[in-house]
Amino acid sequence: MKKSLLALAMLASFAGVASAQSSVTLFGIVDAGVARLTAKTTTGSKSVTGMVNSGLNSSRLGFRGVEDLGGGLRAAFHIEGQLFNDSGDGRGTGLPFDFQRRSTVSLLGGFGEVRLGRDYTPTFLNVSAYDVFGTNSVGTSLATSMLVGLGVANQGNTRQNNSVGYFLPGNLGGFTGQFMFGFAENTSGTRKANQFIGTRLGYAAGPLSVHGAYGESQAAVAANDIKYASIGASYDLGAVKLMGYFAREKADSGFRVEAAQIGASVPLGQGELRTSFARYDIKTTALRDADWNKFAIGYGYNLSKRTQLYSTYARVSNKGGQVKTVTDNGLGFTGVTILGGKTATGLEAGIRHIF
Repeated sequence: MKKSLLALAMLASFAGVASAQSSVTLFGIVDAGVARLTAKTTTGSKSVTGMVNSGLNSSRLGFRGVEDLGGGLRAAFHIEGQLFNDSGDGRGTGLPFDFQRRSTVSLLGGFGEVRLGRDYTPTFLNVSAYDVFGTNSVGTSLATSMLVGLGVANQGNTRQNNSVGYFLPGNLGGFTGQFMFGFAENTSGTRKANQFIGTRLGYAAGPLSVHGAYGESQAAVAANDIKYASIGASYDLGAVKLMGYFAREKADSGFRVEAAQIGASVPLGQGELRTSFARYDIKTTALRDADWNKFAIGYGYNLSKRTQLYSTYARVSNKGGQVKTVTDNGLGFTGVTILGGKTATGLEAGIRHIF
């Protein structure tokens, strides 16, 4: 009997050590709302109203874990998939749930972190970090896909498959750094389609944060190779947090677009007021007059630390023949022809819950 009790005690002790040395966490966000978009078309002003998902943060479901290997060494994983909670789908209509938002395994220590798998690119992170609306809502920046619609094949600047990443350790007095190389798998010949290389370096301590990023993605056709560059900064004054960035996308075909944005977030009552203004400048000679501006303002009211009610209004002003509209997840214009040089607006309201 005593031996049995001793064995049970030892087993419980080992289980406690294992539990302390490793952990797995289920996490996610559920975000949904209603939006109304308006634009000028060849048949007059048109509006579309409907439910949208991910108006403040992308709805998601994920698992992450870490194991203490001893000697300051740790292993970790992070798998995360998109949720379209307006329809219950995974990645989109009729598509199953997957882990394409992020799927990585890491080794961490005093040297920093080595991360392998599908992950966010340094160039995408640098723009989204300094946009007060992040990468969601009618107010979000368009600086991560500026060449889309200009005759350049869309490049995967947001996430990169088959990537090897390295992150500097977090004890460098506020200096941070990230490097990534994405392999072009299953390709032959001299063109390595989908290959990516990029870096992000900067400083973040106290109220100040400033980072710069650069990346290059290779396509099947050399004319569609793209170079990304951006620099962003933020400063928290307490009563207001200011942030902004300058970004550029350039294709080897000669197409180039530059963006400059300034934004602010202001604690107000039990929430936060957010606003931004951005200018997008096409540098290609034939399209120099097709620039556009975007203004956005919104407010988020915190019901708790994890739940927020929000509303955002945005307005796009096109020049020349430009036909940019305000878009939102799950809602847009189809079956109509947008008039060039006009304005477009969007208004949304929703709720976001983090778990």
